[in-house]
Amino acid sequence: MTNNKNHLLICLPGILWLSAGVKLLLKASAAVYQPEFSFKIFAPLAMGAWVIASLKYRFLLLKSVSSQNELSRQLLLETISKQNYIKKSFVSKRFLIMAAMIAISLLLRRYIHNETTLFFIRSTIGYALIKTALTYFAKSHKTLLESI
Repeated sequence: MTNNKNHLLICLPGILWLSAGVKLLLKASAAVYQPEFSFKIFAPLAMGAWVIASLKYRFLLLKSVSSQNELSRQLLLETISKQNYIKKSFVSKRFLIMAAMIAISLLLRRYIHNETTLFFIRSTIGYALIKTALTYFAKSHKTLLESI
């Protein structure tokens, strides 16, 4: 029986993904209140962003969830140390890809002044990060239960 003293450390990647995704979706939804932004534009863009985000999740981010879940399992079984877990979680290629997605979204807002384009970019990345976080939380919950 293992102790769940590392529960917060295991949840931290999911918390970061979820908070970044929610922040991007909130910024995207702020564009909806612009006077020139009509529902005829919003509805197809939101659906398109959801489809692109689903593809991005399936082909780019699902492997990150599986890898992070495996690291969590190893930490719970104490086959890796906390320092090694942090290093492999937050100083890795897959985490840098996610950080790059967030950074690109934040940098593009300075160069793109079209609210419709910003809405689409932020929504796509936000949806993908939220879906990644929710999947990670579901899988990590199963991992935590298996370790007890």
